[in-house]
Amino acid sequence: MLNRLFFKIFSFIVLLFLSCSSGAEDDGGGAGPVDPPSEIIPTNLSVNISIEGTDSNNPNGDGSGLVKFTASATNAVSYSYRFGTGDSKNSSGSVEFTYTDVGTKTYNVKVFAYSSTNNSISIDKSITVYVKPFAEPTILELLAGDSSKTWRINAAQDSHFSNGAQDKQYPTYWEAYSFSKSNSGFYDDEFTFNVNGTFNHKTNNTVFGKGVHLNSDFGTTSSTTNSDGDIENYPLDDYETTFSVKKEDDLDKIELGAKGFLGFYVGQQNYTIACSDENNILIRTVDDSDIAWYLWLTSETVSEIPSKDQFTNLVWFDDFDDYTGAIDPDKWTHEVREQWYNNEVQSTTSSLDNSKVEDGKLKITAIKTANGSFTSARIRTYKKLDFTYGRIDVKAKMPSKTNGVWPAIWLLGSNYESIDWPACGEIDIQEYAHTNSFNVQSTVHQPEGYAGQGDSHVTYDYNNIDEEFHVYSLVWTKEALTFYVDDKPHHIVGNSCALPFNWDFYLILNFAMGGDMGGDIDSSFTSETMEIDYVKVFQ
Repeated sequence: MLNRLFFKIFSFIVLLFLSCSSGAEDDGGGAGPVDPPSEIIPTNLSVNISIEGTDSNNPNGDGSGLVKFTASATNAVSYSYRFGTGDSKNSSGSVEFTYTDVGTKTYNVKVFAYSSTNNSISIDKSITVYVKPFAEPTILELLAGDSSKTWRINAAQDSHFSNGAQDKQYPTYWEAYSFSKSNSGFYDDEFTFNVNGTFNHKTNNTVFGKGVHLNSDFGTTSSTTNSDGDIENYPLDDYETTFSVKKEDDLDKIELGAKGFLGFYVGQQNYTIACSDENNILIRTVDDSDIAWYLWLTSETVSEIPSKDQFTNLVWFDDFDDYTGAIDPDKWTHEVREQWYNNEVQSTTSSLDNSKVEDGKLKITAIKTANGSFTSARIRTYKKLDFTYGRIDVKAKMPSKTNGVWPAIWLLGSNYESIDWPACGEIDIQEYAHTNSFNVQSTVHQPEGYAGQGDSHVTYDYNNIDEEFHVYSLVWTKEALTFYVDDKPHHIVGNSCALPFNWDFYLILNFAMGGDMGGDIDSSFTSETMEIDYVKVFQ
């Protein structure tokens, strides 16, 4: 006891001596010991956000998309802003940023404050910004600009040329892949509208169209028709005619004179503008067989790059190489539910038994429990990654060909909580089940005409997808949704303003059991796994 007391007293005296000595001046006039600089950490970070044109009638701004940010923090010398779009800026304080995605959208903004020693703190802000669509010009302004404007077929885009049912406002029968009609004689055509009401068609000596109408209206030639009754490279000189425009039944319409036509000739001079922006229009005409024909025209230079190669900027990915165990919460969330739709029988969990990252792969496993029920997992990027248009690549291996399994790689409209399915839109990149003989099935669901049935295609070219990894891709543009396996297209769906594929969607990876596609579950089933090697999004 006395020894411990003596030790405490002695320690106190030593500390007191050292404390007094460290603060004493150097009697010899020297500098003495220098303490290393201490770490400086910012505090009290705050961010002021001002959306341009905000008032009681416009709570999300005036539509310009301009937002001003001002950050302040104690002991901070610089700031970094991440705007929730993949864009970022550095500043000593204030920055401006213009959002460009049309509509009212919410963004998660992250601001960092840095000290002189490069220590940082951050703060997250959520903002909702309204960006007005391109101001719709009059039909004449759209077609001819201030004096004249030249249009050409946008051959680089999938579904630039398509047809469908007369009673629909989008292609339903057939769509052309990019540059697939290169030898037909109409990709080099140019169509010029002039404000004085004249129309010039530069044919470059050949055109493409229905043989019966070309021969009847422009004279019979030695050119032969193909199996569809079309004539490719029909000889026709440049010509000039007139045009007029009108709005009828809330539709923008073009009427050409004197046998004038746009692109593929079907004997008609009347066209409807189905979609448009400043530099692109989707035109529609109906032939005498009640088939609707569609062409995407552009006033810009036509790219020589096919549609699938136009998206090169990697904006989001997970290759599952840098972590193990639970999914990355910054990129994914679980949907945990006891019951699902489509007569599925599994419940979904966040358990590592059902989903985990291991050996550089995401593994989603469906399990039959001891009581005979089934568990699995469903993960999504909702409010982590919501996007419009781009290329999505998912490298995956399917589970074994066992009756009852139903894994899927797909997207759902981010507005699904306010707009009921299927009006919100659904894009199935890959579904795998006994109903499609365990092959690759790609489908889109939308409200008019398809509902739960969907526009679907199964490719039977791949019979080892349960044994090897393949890359399942979607190329999504305002013109088309094109589905690929290992860079080979197998399904195309033409897009238009009438379809719900022109707003934000999010990605879902799930493994269902039973249900409408999975069917009766094999009695010997115990567990199966879908493996994901990577997910990449390009824009």
